[in-house]
Amino acid sequence: MVAGIYEIAGRVDGLSNLQDQFADGSSGPLKDICPFTTMGIFNRGITDANRKTIAAELAKLLGVDEAVPESFEGIPVVNNQRSWFFQYAKERQANDIDTLWAIFAEAIRFSESDNAEARNDFIKAYDKTTNVWGIGWNLTMGLYWIRPWNYLSLDSRSQRYIDKKLAIQIDRNGPKGRCTANDYLTVLETVEARFQEEAYPVHSFPELSLAAWLYKDTDQDDESKKWKNEVYARIQEYCRENNSAEFSRQDFLSKYLDQFQELFPNNNTIEHTIARNLQLLRDDGKIEFLARGIYRLLDDDLTETVSQGDDADFEPILISPIVPYSVDDILADGCFVERTQLEKLLERLRTKKNLILQGPPGTGKTWLAKRLAFALIGQRNDSKVRAVQFHPNLSYEDFVRGWRPTGEGKLSLVDGPFMEMVKAASKEPAIRHVIVIEEINRGNPAQIFGEMLTLLEADKRTPTEALELCYRRKDGELVFIPDNLYVIGTMNIADRSLALVDLALRRRFAFIDLEPRLGKTWHDWVQGKFGIDSEILSEIEKRILALNEEIAADTSLGRQFRIGHSYVTPPLGIPISDAREWFKQVIETEIGPLLDEYWFDVRDKANKARQRLTEGL
Repeated sequence: MVAGIYEIAGRVDGLSNLQDQFADGSSGPLKDICPFTTMGIFNRGITDANRKTIAAELAKLLGVDEAVPESFEGIPVVNNQRSWFFQYAKERQANDIDTLWAIFAEAIRFSESDNAEARNDFIKAYDKTTNVWGIGWNLTMGLYWIRPWNYLSLDSRSQRYIDKKLAIQIDRNGPKGRCTANDYLTVLETVEARFQEEAYPVHSFPELSLAAWLYKDTDQDDESKKWKNEVYARIQEYCRENNSAEFSRQDFLSKYLDQFQELFPNNNTIEHTIARNLQLLRDDGKIEFLARGIYRLLDDDLTETVSQGDDADFEPILISPIVPYSVDDILADGCFVERTQLEKLLERLRTKKNLILQGPPGTGKTWLAKRLAFALIGQRNDSKVRAVQFHPNLSYEDFVRGWRPTGEGKLSLVDGPFMEMVKAASKEPAIRHVIVIEEINRGNPAQIFGEMLTLLEADKRTPTEALELCYRRKDGELVFIPDNLYVIGTMNIADRSLALVDLALRRRFAFIDLEPRLGKTWHDWVQGKFGIDSEILSEIEKRILALNEEIAADTSLGRQFRIGHSYVTPPLGIPISDAREWFKQVIETEIGPLLDEYWFDVRDKANKARQRLTEGL
């Protein structure tokens, strides 16, 4: 398995933490791995796109047939800086990895059997694993990953939710103030018993994990605390990698400045803020000042990294801070729609409540939908914006409310993402909430929304218009969509596999057409961000425009099949050293295959179009 993971790492970005460190001070390839660390390869603080890519590659390696999740929301993740469930070779015991394999096997057996022997074997394996150096609360996170309907994750978010929202005590009689196996099973079984109550906030462990993910504790949401957590985590990592508690501010900045700029994109004084947090950590007794620009980490246990399942006082939270967001920010992020049109879009969303962005592939529909949501609520706050994707197998029971199996083989009435957003918006009537529905026409909207389709209308968002749902929690329960919940959908009008949109849905949404935009705004933005020569950008624009004219004139295609500007807009953070080669790769791997699909019955036409795009570059 290790060999297969290294082979994947050679092809896929995001797998750079596979080097072990040995007692003689040398480093080299990892030679052994446990099942939880294998899952942690993609259950870390990396982008969802990377998580999906890595998960798909691991699925191929291990022969897993299940589709890669569309969303990882609510799944606890380990610290991106230290995602192993065991320590480096120079620190770990010889049987640590075998111990992790043992709890993995016993946890699966216990989840499939309720007899006393399986329970006792699980308890023994759990308590033995708590002695693996640095495992911490990550053990419960790993158990949740492998059997989420049977095991409870006690990452710090879930602990806060259980303690503050559910008011259930978590006993901590194990090493370093954590749970023994009996402590863990006690809280697990206490929570699971409450799932059967209709009025209980959650009804399964996955639902609890998601609720904990969305739960906002004002103390934990303080931006300054997030900054301090992130700086502290990287100091620990830096000292561990260099096998020294001393470090210089300059070396620290050289290594991590780019990471902080990515984590806090709206902070224009990154270096100053880092310096300020070094002072705060010094005041907290976490680091010591030695000389000008030189510090020492005052942590005698560098092996146990602070993570999402660890020390609640210093927990890296890998989410962006809540900051103001407006039309100016949409434009700065790389939107090529004019300001006046963006303002009209927002005004239409405010009045109609429901908006659909439709257009050819690559016109930035999903990208713009999320940013319109942030601009509508006035801040970049992921807790008020939720994204889902429709697909042919999605049902009313998935999206609104339906019966779901519990870990005991029973059924529980569970709210889907739409009802969760309805409840969240109802609790905060003064704050706007937005649900973004990607590919809204890929499912059957009328079937998925059910009676909610009627309630979506702007003039029916009052208690007097409330309706009974198909599945009621109690007799007489009435539901309405609050006035502060907005819906933004996206629709690819070039997808031949999709049926026409239901007229009832059309009447309830305002439809906005997005066009490919390759004018001066696009040209100036790409040149300013990536330093690409103006002459090359003009040539790219000319060739894409010529291709779009050909596509629009083709009677078998039309304007809805044109190529959007996203294809030739590099993602931020990706350096372009050779613009011509980059454009050729885009043609070869993205636009070319799309043209092959467009003209699948006239392959020669597709090939000639490809050639014209790269000819003479």
